[in-house]
Amino acid sequence: MYASDFEYDGHYLSDFGFVVCDFDGASSYDVISAGSKITFNKVSRNRGKKYGLNGTSYDECITATFDICKDPCFDDDGTITSDEYRDLMRWLNRSRFLKFRMLNELDDSEDEFDRETCYFYASFNIEKIKMYDKLYGLRLTLETNAPFGFALPLSYTLSFDGSDAEGTLYDMSDEIGYTYPNMTINVMGDGDLTVYNDMTDCTFYISDCTNGEVITVNGETMVIETTSQDHDLGECFNFEFLSIGNTVDNRENHITASIPCEIEITYSPIIKETP
Repeated sequence: MYASDFEYDGHYLSDFGFVVCDFDGASSYDVISAGSKITFNKVSRNRGKKYGLNGTSYDECITATFDICKDPCFDDDGTITSDEYRDLMRWLNRSRFLKFRMLNELDDSEDEFDRETCYFYASFNIEKIKMYDKLYGLRLTLETNAPFGFALPLSYTLSFDGSDAEGTLYDMSDEIGYTYPNMTINVMGDGDLTVYNDMTDCTFYISDCTNGEVITVNGETMVIETTSQDHDLGECFNFEFLSIGNTVDNRENHITASIPCEIEITYSPIIKETP
């Protein structure tokens, strides 16, 4: 890990006058976990001479340990006061997972998809590093809520006129497979809405849509809502949420819609990186 600073819950370590450091840096190299550890569930065949794969799962979230100390460019003494320690504990030792990313001097752009910009959702456990009863550093153990990181959110806006025209979306995730994005659908005609993705062979269907209606879908919580008070989605929705995905050789998702509408699709691509 090379970093001098990090961002957590919208604040920066440097705002507190601290930097990332290593109090045990005796070696010139580190061997660290790459995260995304897969558990292979196997079944014995022929008395253990061969094993068949019965499925896989991610059973561990990413964890990482690193140190912080006062920035020597601004503080020659380096001793951490009680007030400084309490401020850091209040900021970092949280009871929920919040957005976190490591930073170095080269991190200067968030305007578009960048494979180097990787976020995690995390919190910290903290230990004190003391010398002669004085506090000089903190050892942070980062705990995340996923086995991988995420890129900045990507949004695609696809417009359909109700004909056979299709829109194309490129899934930039490092994980081969599929995910459920967030969607905002601006309906521009009356009728039954069918949204189909050929990559995942997924059909999202809602009957009795009306012109001007706005339908929103939260892909993580699987909640769907509409601005039309007269539209009973419980009766009209087929409960197949639209998914997007990729294969080893193909990232293109070709999407079609049956009635005129504009669909904004937003998701955070998976990045298989560690802090």
